[in-house]
Amino acid sequence: MSQGLSGLCLKGVDLSLAWVNWPLCHSWSCDWLTALGLHDCSLDVFHGVRPRGHARRLRWLIRLLTSLPNLSALDLGDNYLADNLGVILDAVQRPLERLRLACCDFTDADIDSLVSSRHMTSLRELDTESCTSGLHGDAEVMSRRLLREFHRCSVLRSLHFANNSLTDANELCEAFSSRSWPTLESLDISLNPLSVAEVTRLLRVALASCRSLQRLCLPMELVSGQHSAAVTAVCKSVAESGRQDLIVKAVPDDRTIVVFDTSNSELEIPFFQ
Repeated sequence: MSQGLSGLCLKGVDLSLAWVNWPLCHSWSCDWLTALGLHDCSLDVFHGVRPRGHARRLRWLIRLLTSLPNLSALDLGDNYLADNLGVILDAVQRPLERLRLACCDFTDADIDSLVSSRHMTSLRELDTESCTSGLHGDAEVMSRRLLREFHRCSVLRSLHFANNSLTDANELCEAFSSRSWPTLESLDISLNPLSVAEVTRLLRVALASCRSLQRLCLPMELVSGQHSAAVTAVCKSVAESGRQDLIVKAVPDDRTIVVFDTSNSELEIPFFQ
């Protein structure tokens, strides 16, 4: 049955009891599986709320991951993994190329584990949207630290960093200026509280330093329900960059300005979404 398949997405399936008797890693040969999506699967492996289930649930997840020798893409989004991200990533046998951790609400220990992980230098796609809520520390400080460490992701093609309390573009500008991400094609920093000046500063540096960029999602301030000056400023920066392949589109409902190359269809399908 698995012939011809390379991925398995279980988004939204309640696997909170899967550790009791789920046979995947026992009865199947899983060499074929290269991508696994466990987005919003109730795989909460934290201490406190269900202390009896915590250890078993975590052991089940680790056992599953260690049974997948060719896994290169993993989505753990919307699962509360507090203080356990390190042991989970260590269970993945080969360096990951695609990793989605959106809405996982990092602790300092999780950040330590992620940035010291062997997967950092192999990642081509990384999604850490809404991972610094402030529940486990200063959200702005944690966001800055993450971006500084992400400079080491030298083969990164897509970075999603939306809604992480980022207030300036310093770390991002430094990454582009130092050519840390020479192959980056897509960057999403929407829903961060960046000023118009910071948005346009980042855009100018990014377009001047990285010719491979084909899609940027930028935050847009709204004043009395109307488009802010950011739209005009972004249009001007794109025009001045000489990138005639890029167009600007405002999406007020999402409070986002999208700068993109209409000829690129590959980036229209995000990992496991």
